[in-house]
Amino acid sequence: MINNQRIFDADTHVGPTMTVLEQYLDRATIDRLSEFEDSRRDNGAGVVTYTMGARTYERRLGDAPDRDGSDDGRSYMKGFKGAHREPPSPNLDGDPAARLSDMDREGVDVNFMLPSGWFGTWSFLGDVGLEFQMYEAYHRWMQDYCAAAPDRLTGVLLVSGNDVAASLEAIERHGSSRWPVALMCYTHPDMPLDHPDLEPIWAAAQEHDLTLALHTFTVMPPYAPGGRDTWDNLWLQRSAAHPWCGMRNMAAMIGSGVMDRYPDLRLAVLESGHGWLPFWAARLDEHVRTMEGVLPKLDMMPSEYVTSGRYFHSTEISEGAEITRSVIELLGPDVLMYGSDYPHSEAAYPESTEIVTSWGLPDDVMAKLMWDNAARCYPRINQPARTASN
Repeated sequence: MINNQRIFDADTHVGPTMTVLEQYLDRATIDRLSEFEDSRRDNGAGVVTYTMGARTYERRLGDAPDRDGSDDGRSYMKGFKGAHREPPSPNLDGDPAARLSDMDREGVDVNFMLPSGWFGTWSFLGDVGLEFQMYEAYHRWMQDYCAAAPDRLTGVLLVSGNDVAASLEAIERHGSSRWPVALMCYTHPDMPLDHPDLEPIWAAAQEHDLTLALHTFTVMPPYAPGGRDTWDNLWLQRSAAHPWCGMRNMAAMIGSGVMDRYPDLRLAVLESGHGWLPFWAARLDEHVRTMEGVLPKLDMMPSEYVTSGRYFHSTEISEGAEITRSVIELLGPDVLMYGSDYPHSEAAYPESTEIVTSWGLPDDVMAKLMWDNAARCYPRINQPARTASN
């Protein structure tokens, strides 16, 4: 809390580092991971990940393409400089107290956490059994992690279009627990997010009052659209991939009528920028009128879904006060949610909250941006577990 203003960070991340997650895996699964030893990465500080399917971006803009460049699985980060003023606490995955300490330092009351981008690697392998073993380990770990402060630490259930039946089982198994407030569905790059096979997942999300989180990724599966169209340059890819992924995902869900078929389902678009939202909503409206033959009949115009109270959108601090103010003026104060991307290098930790609360927005608008909208987006944060065992 800052100046009596509660703060709900609607877009943060938590590993998981495999050194922690392996404690939740059986021996046979751990042994299987030896098959991917060439893709195992250790940063030397206890953070271990796997990078199967990682896309690398080798070219400095203005240079000719290097057809002979080597691919070490990490070269896409060459030249990447983060926005941290100071590094977050170490061992965030292993010690929730470290995270809570960082939250206290910034005055943050609640974190909504998603796995870091590397975790999508399991959706890429084509081994559904291993994929869901990793998700189940993640869920059990998150249950323990969030239990350290259940009114402050929340997370997302992971499901996959690779196995809808297993996804529904995971929702039933964990959907009554207190820690998850949203659901995120990994899909194969060739499977549209609006595919009819995914309908049971959206129905289950509505049944369990789980918000559908649409988060974007750049270099790891599930890939952002256009990942091969940015001429092998990380600057082009990072600048374009997140907004375009957010645009595509929300348009597919709205345009396919998902919000009509599931009238209590909420959508949250995260970490894709927010300045584009008014222009995109207007453009979608225009093309509903001119291309209605490629869409089902919708109950409302796309812009009306955006302002309906069931659509929420996290901000990116780098877009600043003026862009944020313009989005609020055009779409109203009930859509945007504060998001820092902590602890990733794009976050401005430990100054994220100070930056945004200094933007001079009216008190009632600031209250919605920093808390109220996220609390409506993820209402389960205020609810106890649905079963006594959780």
